[in-house]
Amino acid sequence: MNPKTITYALLMLGIMAFLNIKAQDVYPGKAQKVEKDISADFPFESKYLSLGAENIHYIESGEGDPVLLLHGLPANVYLWRNIIPQIDDNKKVIALDFLGFGKSSFPKDSIVSVEVQYKMFTDFIEAKQLKNVTLLIQDIGSLVGMLYAIREPQNVKGIALFEAPFMPAEVMYDQLPFSFRFFMKLTRTQKGNEAWMVKRNFAGKKLAVNFFTGRKLPKEAYQYYTQPWDEQERRYAITKGPDPAVLSYTKGKGESEFATLLDTISSGMKVTKLPILYLYAKKGLVNRKEAVEYAMENFRNATYVYLGKGKHFLSESHPKQMSDEFNQWFEILK
Repeated sequence: MNPKTITYALLMLGIMAFLNIKAQDVYPGKAQKVEKDISADFPFESKYLSLGAENIHYIESGEGDPVLLLHGLPANVYLWRNIIPQIDDNKKVIALDFLGFGKSSFPKDSIVSVEVQYKMFTDFIEAKQLKNVTLLIQDIGSLVGMLYAIREPQNVKGIALFEAPFMPAEVMYDQLPFSFRFFMKLTRTQKGNEAWMVKRNFAGKKLAVNFFTGRKLPKEAYQYYTQPWDEQERRYAITKGPDPAVLSYTKGKGESEFATLLDTISSGMKVTKLPILYLYAKKGLVNRKEAVEYAMENFRNATYVYLGKGKHFLSESHPKQMSDEFNQWFEILK
């Protein structure tokens, strides 16, 4: 064999070994498989809170310091059904639907930006007189939750998050899987967004739900995720909310409202001293390996938990493990 070829092969083997070592640091041990016997039941009483012209749907369980569960796209409080009963000892656990999602009302002007959802969230906290809150947040729920932790740290005990965009725009975009970036290109214009989200009802399809959960759900579970999107007008809640698809124009390097939002959040999360519980999976969707590495390099007071195999709705993959880890971390917060 040519000496140059041998040198090149050895170099490549060295690089692959180095990358494998780094991957092992991020994903230690053998990846846990999806838990068995994950319940599809939703045995909770719906409650509603009127905030001005809007009605906010939420569920509540337990007594003690409040833990607020904030869902992501395109989910609702159903995402937390197997978490709530396992963490509500000595805690008041509240999961709420964002405006336009689940059973919460949809504003007449159809605007459900992060700041609109944030205002609703802070009004909810004030109306319920919630003090010393702990946040368990995901996706768009993490945007709202992290902003609250940055702006109102005196009322936050700790932040538990997963599948959360806490990175600068360029870092976030670069680590997204090809399938996600391709879909962002399809939906980055108003016409494309409405074609997929409103006309085709992408969020209300079983295929989309399975894409986010990373597993095929039992038949009775689909209605909880898909039924809110049966009404065509409510599908605009997706097109009028946070718009990460705009990052695809410049691969996250340009200026946009969403990029500015991510920069604000990433800057705040780098300096916060609040305790953080970061739950992540292999390979995730919003949080891939590079996101985990970024968190490990930039969070100041964090506990890292590798759950195993999972996609975007990690509570559909590892609800018991997530609950156990959250409970242990919560005890330390005391």
